[in-house]
Amino acid sequence: MSAAQPIPSLDPWFPPAPAGAPAPPPVRAIGLVGIGPVSTGLAYWCATKGLGVILSDPETGTLTQAIGVIRALFHAAEGRGEISHADAHKAMGGIGVTTSVEDMEFCDLVAELQPEDTAAKRARFAEFARVLAPDAVLASVAAGPELEELFAVTGNPGRVIGLGFRAPVDSSPQVHVTIGSQTARPTAERVLHFLAALGKQPVLQGPARRQP
Repeated sequence: MSAAQPIPSLDPWFPPAPAGAPAPPPVRAIGLVGIGPVSTGLAYWCATKGLGVILSDPETGTLTQAIGVIRALFHAAEGRGEISHADAHKAMGGIGVTTSVEDMEFCDLVAELQPEDTAAKRARFAEFARVLAPDAVLASVAAGPELEELFAVTGNPGRVIGLGFRAPVDSSPQVHVTIGSQTARPTAERVLHFLAALGKQPVLQGPARRQP
């Protein structure tokens, strides 16, 4: 399993954090929307780190297949001696599935991991904003203008950020983090600490906007 990574500086994007500012609250539960190699790999990897995971898809058959893929990942890890059977069983028990975004209301971070047209993404993020706690992070694979389109529909645009994992998640060290024009520093800090806990190296991108 990967070791925790250092936290890169956000100063090129934001004014310096106030002295004595508390560390961001940890991400303990994550919701993943859209089933595919990235979401199943990320669900597996997060579960090995002790996080609660909820996979969401409108099709129950797709969710059943995803759980089968994740079980196979744990079985392979057991075969390589990376995790014990007991720990794999416990981690697998922390992964749930749902066909409704409503069931993600207690997640600290929800990541939308599937390509869609902008209108579909906007509708999905409006639903996220309605269901999740006000400080929950709303992450998307979108970047650039497509990410900018999502700020207007959330009510609190500062909690929106771009997050790009690559498959296979367990062996891909880097994750692209897109800081949009309205992403707030606490959101970016929380995501960076989340990635560090996963043993991932963030690659920060987005227009520099630090104020003097």
